[in-house]
Amino acid sequence: MTSIKKLSTLADIPNLAYEGYVWLSDANEPKVINDEAFDFGTIGINPFVIEALLYNKKENISIHVQHTGDYQIFEYHLNDFPTGNLVEKVYLPHRLAGVQKVKFKQIWLPEQDVNCEKMDVMTLKSIVFCGFIKQTIS
Repeated sequence: MTSIKKLSTLADIPNLAYEGYVWLSDANEPKVINDEAFDFGTIGINPFVIEALLYNKKENISIHVQHTGDYQIFEYHLNDFPTGNLVEKVYLPHRLAGVQKVKFKQIWLPEQDVNCEKMDVMTLKSIVFCGFIKQTIS
């Protein structure tokens, strides 16, 4: 299995329960998803998915969809990376109802560097969505 896989179409996204959001081109804000599947089969040419960040905790899979004229869809299998190569980061959300913070993981991988005598140096390969910290009602 490949740790990072580029998917061709929305139909290739695994049908799993995700936490995250899907932002459609005709919406003012994203649709927040809480541990549920999203039917990408209902998405046509218009409206289209501007961006989607999805995370399945059980399988530790993250999906990133971005529309830049064509869909750019990546699937990350985080269990395939050594835990020491993953660095968690937490950010404030934008237009995500009920979400206090969003979690991401940086993926750092060793890569030979000609400027360091061809020794391996840790290189940032990707920043991957890994769920929400939800607001608590007090």
